[in-house]
Parts: sequence; C-alpha cells; structure tokens
Amino acid sequence: MKKLQFAGLLLTAGLLLGILSGCGKAPAETETVRETAAIIDTTETTETVVPATVPPDGNPDDVTCKGSYTGQPSSDTVVAAIGDAQLTNGQLQVCYWAEVAAYRQAGQEPAPDFDQPLDTQSCEIDDSVASWQQYFLQRALNTWCSAQALVLQGQDEGLPLEAAYEPSQDNHTKYLSEDLPALKYLYGYSKSYQPNTLHQAYLDDIPDMLERVAEEKEYDDASAMAQEAFSASLADLEAVTELYNRGYMYFTSLGYYLETTQEEVETYFAQREAEYADAGITRSSDSYVDIRHILLVPEEITRDNGTVESISVAADGKVTCSEAAWEACRERAEDLLSSWQSNRNASEATFSELANKYDDSGSRLNGGAYRQLRRGQLMRSLDEWCFDESRQSGDTVILRSDYGYHILYFAGRTGIWYAEAEQDLKSQKQAELITAAREKYSAWIDYAAITLAQAEGTVSGSDVLYPDVAHERFPEVPLYLQQDYGNTWYGGHLLRTNGCGITSYAMVASYLADDELTPPQMCALFGQYSGPHGTDGSMFNKESSGLGFFLKEKTYNPEVAKAALQEGHVVISVQTPGYWTRAGHYIVVEKMNEDGTVQVRDSNIYNYVRVQGHMEDKHSWLSVTGTSLGFWVFEKKATNTHACSRCGEPEGVVESLLAEDYICEKCHAALLRRDTYLTACGN
Repeated sequence: MKKLQFAGLLLTAGLLLGILSGCGKAPAETETVRETAAIIDTTETTETVVPATVPPDGNPDDVTCKGSYTGQPSSDTVVAAIGDAQLTNGQLQVCYWAEVAAYRQAGQEPAPDFDQPLDTQSCEIDDSVASWQQYFLQRALNTWCSAQALVLQGQDEGLPLEAAYEPSQDNHTKYLSEDLPALKYLYGYSKSYQPNTLHQAYLDDIPDMLERVAEEKEYDDASAMAQEAFSASLADLEAVTELYNRGYMYFTSLGYYLETTQEEVETYFAQREAEYADAGITRSSDSYVDIRHILLVPEEITRDNGTVESISVAADGKVTCSEAAWEACRERAEDLLSSWQSNRNASEATFSELANKYDDSGSRLNGGAYRQLRRGQLMRSLDEWCFDESRQSGDTVILRSDYGYHILYFAGRTGIWYAEAEQDLKSQKQAELITAAREKYSAWIDYAAITLAQAEGTVSGSDVLYPDVAHERFPEVPLYLQQDYGNTWYGGHLLRTNGCGITSYAMVASYLADDELTPPQMCALFGQYSGPHGTDGSMFNKESSGLGFFLKEKTYNPEVAKAALQEGHVVISVQTPGYWTRAGHYIVVEKMNEDGTVQVRDSNIYNYVRVQGHMEDKHSWLSVTGTSLGFWVFEKKATNTHACSRCGEPEGVVESLLAEDYICEKCHAALLRRDTYLTACGN
C-alpha cells in the first residue's frame, strides 16, 4: 500500500507558512538599493539589463523582488545573514541548484521544462511566486536559513538535559581536567551540541566524499562538479555541504527526544480521517505484525555405524539432507521451545535471548526481531500463520520450510491506520523543530543583490547528506557520573554513594541499546537491585534482553575477558579495594587499545585526581585484573539488521524468510528523519 505523505500535505497546506517572511529584512541602508533594483529600467543604458520575463510585483522584501535573477553573480557578495553567519552569492548557487536537482530527481509533477530557462516558466504549485526560478530560489533561501538556524541553536542550547541532572560545577572544576579524553562523552559536560564521532568523521571526510559523488555523477573531479553542476567554486560547495550536514546532525539528535502518545496519534488520525480514507487507509484496514524468529538448520548426524550424513545448503539457503536429519532438527526445535515455555519467566524478552543464542538466520544480535511486517512480506507458510486473525500476542509455532525449522513468536499487531498516522505525526513534530529554530534566529535577505548563474543542477542535497545507516546514536560508551545526580535515589540508597553498578549499567545500556538510558532512568527501572553493599550484579543477566541487548557470559577468568575485549565486546568488572576504589566498585571496560592498555568508563571519575593513568584515560590490563572479582561480557552492539535491504546483508536471508524487501525499524526512523529534513528545510 502506498505510503500517505501527510507531512508533505501539511507543510504545503500551512504548517510552515510564513517562514520566509519570518526571515526579516536587511538593514535599513539596503532598502533604497532593493527598491531601485525592483524597478525595470526601460531607458537606454550602456549596461546589459536582463528583462523580467515574468512580471515582478515589485516587492523588495520577498522573492518576487526581481522578475528574473539570471545573470553573472559576484560570488563574494553577501545576500543573506543570520547573526554573524553570512550567505554569499557563490554559496547560494549551491543551495539553488541543489533544490532544482532534488525536484528533478523526485520526478514530481507538475514540473517545469528543465531544458528551458526557469525564469520564463510560470510556477503552478505556489501562488506566492510567479516563476519556477523564484520557487526554487525561495526553497534555497529557506534551506540555508533552516540549516543555519539549527547550527546556531545547537551552539547556544545544545541538547535537552533531564531534570535530575544536577552537577556540581565546583566539583567539575576541581576534579575534571579538560585534557581527559573521556570528557567529550560525559553527559551534559558540553553546553553546546557536539557531533558524535561518526558524524564528525563524515564532516572531516567531506572533501573526499565530494570526490566520490563527482565520480558517481561522471564529473572529472569535485571542482568540475562544483562548477558545472552548481556554477560555484569547490570551496563554496564544501561550505554549504558542511552547513547542511551540521544542521541535519543536530536535527537528528533533537529528534531522538520527540515522543508521541497513543492519544496524540488517535487524535491526529481522527482529524484527518477523510484524507486518509481517500488514500485507502481506514480503521478497518489491515495490520502490520511484529514477530521474533529463530531458524534452525539441520545438522550433520552420525549413524550407529559411524558414518556421517552430510548436509547440503545451496546458495539460496535451501537445505538438502536425509529425513533423519530433518527429524533431528525438528526435535531440537521442539526441545528449545518446550524449555522456554516451561520457564516461569517466558516472555518476549526471554524468547529474544533464545534467538540470540540459537538463531541461524542472521538476526541473532537483534533477538530475531522483525517489526511492522506487512501481509505478503514473509514466505507463504509464515505469512499465513502471522496474519491469521485469531493470532494473539505470545503465540508460538514451529514450521518447516526448505530452509530449516522456523520457531515463531507473535509479538503483536498494529493497525496500518495507526502506524501511518504515528509516522506522519512524528514527521510533523520533526518539521516543527525546524520551524522553532527558524523563529529563534531571524535573517535578513537582500533580494536585489541576488544573481543566479546557469548550471546543470544534477546534484541534490540528498546526494551529499549523511546517510545515517549505521544507527549509532552512541558510537562510543557515554560517561555518566554518580555525583551528577546528587538527589537521585537508587532503591533505598542515594545514587551518588551506592550507584556505581547501576551507573555502569546505564553507560553500557545507552551504548548497546543506542538509546539515552541515564542513571536516574535506570534507577527507576531497577531499584530492586540496590542493596546496602551496592548493586546486585545479577541485574546484568536478567534485565538486558528487555532493553534490547544481551549478556554473552559472566566469567571469572581475566583471559576470557581480555579476549572478548580484543574482539570488540564491552565488559563490566566488579572491583575490590585497591587501584580503583577504597571499597567495592563497578567499572566499564570499553575497549582494548592497540598498545595493550584498556579504556575505562568510571562513574566515580573524581578518583581521577589520585589514580595513575586517569588523566590519559589509559590503564594497564593488570590494573583491572589485579583487584577484579569477575567480569560480565556483553554481546556486540547490533548496528544493522541482517535482513534489512537498506542497512543489512540480505543475501541468503530474503529467500529463507522474506518474500519481499524488508526495511528494519531503525531504517524506517532514519528515512523519516531524512525525508522530513529534506522537505521541511526548504518550506
């Protein structure tokens, strides 16, 4: 069913109306210049005057100032500004032709004849402008204003902080050295927004990225692409690309804090029920389903005479083996399911643990989860079971296919009407973030100073925008300090005195679940694990699957923990008095460095004034193992979904489970953010 793009309908219907007029005016001294420029000179002159092919309305304060903006621009001329940030004519060429390219690539209708001058063609989709040139210019200016406003807001306001966060600035000044590398990951330490390391790596890579785009677009190099596609310099193209991406990265980070309630979604749909019905979506429409899945593939079996029956697995995943091997696989599936069902803690979370241990389909790190599957998306036998109207949450089944035995857990269904309304509401809320930023930072625009050169318009903003595929809000383990939450209770004890275990768990959970799970949030969830002597470490095993990640093992062997760190796993270690603490203490060992030292996240970072190595955030492995009582090793972070056609490696998975392409939950969210930013910035 075709997705109903209500976000776009709302934007054009008035959600963001008035944004351009909200940009303000140029300083008073430019008014005379602009008014003069708006008058068409019909007298003889020695200068070449481009006639207005579409009659202007003569308003110097909006995009209709000139009937035609075509000419040879002076690249350094400032045409707009927000505070100290300035937009030059050269950079405007990039913004303008990127908008033209985006409209052209989308294949939208109605559309101008892109092979003819855009200033000579009337625009049918926006009655506030006369020509298509004015339309794309307006979007270009809005896009620059939006990105610049977001960047400025990020510098001035940063990200939202929870009410329970009450750091002592005196303690920060006394105990924290600005040279400590871990401080860049400390919650709330930076008052301004800072791109995460993946974002920063992309920004640093912009010159090379533009070279790759140029090659894809069949230009000689990035300089040639800048000139031919935008009629701009490479420096201007790089500057606009960086601004556009910085705005998007802050917008993405803000978007993580947006929430929608069931009541909001239902109200949103009710207010637009007729429009949804026109698109074929009603409350009686079909549903999406959520499942968890384990695929068991037959294994080799040894007969009584010692011969081994081999298993043949084709490139498409189909299995060829004896019936005895199939029977053994069925028995294994039944034993697994029966063992899970007999557990008094049988739940979706514990089923996900089962999938994490035994799934052969590539979704192990995701606990076998598949979200918002539509009818017909799964292979037929699985599809029929999942979309049976009698299916209830918690139902399970074992089904055989050519690929093995499938153990399915039915996690629930969501009406298509609700899912679509929820997505459109999220898009609206995300667009409102851009509106709010624009309202905080007014701009002036000197329309009379604008001139637009001719270019090919083959590269859009989407072509150079951060792809947001890795799904890592936290590429590194964040740092939380117990003492920054002085009035937070953890069970019957204060977090600042008895909270090293829950704070360490909050760091690991935020990283592995890729969600901001702060110590106060974790205290509210798991206060029952707080005791007079600190945290009960069984929490790490019992609660992780419910948060979306998994404990690999608990070990008392330092060599096992060391090997896990070298493979990329994160470890929590409990310490006795010694190097790290005067009493018991939990620490997070994030990774093994190339020089053999380890990087640690310590919730009691105030120890850093006395512990050797803290200032460099590097410690010997012996400093961890010498006083450790044990290690909890966590499974690696799931940064993609194997079966997802956007972020995963679906080869061999689509045939064994999916009949059609599948977009995972995280990619759905990323695409929504991306589409909203691309659309809303220019409106």
